[in-house]
Amino acid sequence: MNQTLSTFLKIGVTALCIGLLLFGVAYKMTDKEAGEYEQQIDSVTTDLPASATTTP
Repeated sequence: MNQTLSTFLKIGVTALCIGLLLFGVAYKMTDKEAGEYEQQIDSVTTDLPASATTTP
């Protein structure tokens, strides 16, 4: 019984760690891509004529 519970907990902790690691990597990657996209949009916005930039 203890062996089975120990194995189950090891697998559970391992799966949790892998999930957290993947979430962290995906979050950083998404944040980086969003930042690059924001910079691209800002550079396009600054190149627009003055009459086109009246919206906030």
